[in-house]
Amino acid sequence: MRLSLIVLYVPEPTLDRAAAFYGAILDAEPIAEKHGDGPRHWSVTSAETGLVMELYPATSRPHTATRVEFRGQDMDAAVTRLMDRAYALPEKTRDTKGWWVSDPIGNTVVLLPEPTPS
Repeated sequence: MRLSLIVLYVPEPTLDRAAAFYGAILDAEPIAEKHGDGPRHWSVTSAETGLVMELYPATSRPHTATRVEFRGQDMDAAVTRLMDRAYALPEKTRDTKGWWVSDPIGNTVVLLPEPTPS
């Protein structure tokens, strides 16, 4: 089993910035979507894992408050994309093996390398 979808509810003023932020992490272009009478929202899909992140305006729900961790082969590249595209400033984790940053709405996002086989 694997996680395939994460939906975040984002305050409207930061919706586009949050989409750029997660697009930088997943190295994917955010796609604007609207289904029927539903709200305009963003979808970001990782080509590597197939994970889909949907970012909806937090109009009838409170914004999401969570911690999200990503693991991957080249987290330094994700950090560079965050700084270049999303204007985020990730910091090294305490063990200096990964990075952490807050997304545009205040969620904690941790970027960790894949564990090395024992």
